[in-house]
Amino acid sequence: MSEICKNCSTEIVLNFCGNCGQKKAKRIDRTYIKDEIQYTVLHMNKGFFYSIKKILRSPGKTAREFLEGNRVNHYKPLLLVFVVAGISAFITNTLIHPEVVIGEYFDNHKIKTAFDMKSFNSFVYKYQAILMLASVPIMAFFTWLAFKKWGYNYCENVVITAYSLIYLQVLSILIVVPVQYLLKDNPELFMPITSGMTFLLMFGCFVWFYIDFYNKKTAGEVIMRLFLLAVIFFAIYLLIIVIAIIVGIVYAKTSGIDPQTLFPAPQ
Repeated sequence: MSEICKNCSTEIVLNFCGNCGQKKAKRIDRTYIKDEIQYTVLHMNKGFFYSIKKILRSPGKTAREFLEGNRVNHYKPLLLVFVVAGISAFITNTLIHPEVVIGEYFDNHKIKTAFDMKSFNSFVYKYQAILMLASVPIMAFFTWLAFKKWGYNYCENVVITAYSLIYLQVLSILIVVPVQYLLKDNPELFMPITSGMTFLLMFGCFVWFYIDFYNKKTAGEVIMRLFLLAVIFFAIYLLIIVIAIIVGIVYAKTSGIDPQTLFPAPQ
């Protein structure tokens, strides 16, 4: 039995509108609610866990397949970045409170900085999901520059970057977070061990991800491009520091403030 689509006024002959894709409307009842719950659970199980499993097994290949059009069973990568980062933030903020541990480390060593590190770390861990999602288009711009000649445009690099961050975050949850939990009462071990693990994990994840993604290139070619990317990041990091110092000194002098109060030496 046909009916008129409530969305675009096109006649629906089958179950879905051939023009806009909307399903035939039916009254919301217990059956409707039951179907929605079943769909939500099954979609979460199939899409979320399917994508995580694929990413852990072959992160670069999974990203490449998604770009090539194999998308029906996958969770949307940008949404997945937010969800995984949110899970990580919930676990760390609930079980570990790393900002407190880091604050204790700074207090124990009487390390003074130009801003409140405890507040800064608290902000980072609290809004980890948002910050990670916001970093995707920025990181994608630099990966696009580094791998520009290898055939993928900026928007495709957004998806590639999203997958690389998902891979890193999931491995961090599985590897780094348990160690952080075990060392949360010992700031002297927490800082060097977990920081070192995070650095090594980042290095290993990005190298393996891009080697797996650009599987038609040699590992040496990929590593050289990643080295170029690291140089770009480092140059920008130094530039930001120099600009911040210059702005701080100018502000201090124009305001009659001793610049050392803005940039105190470590004690």
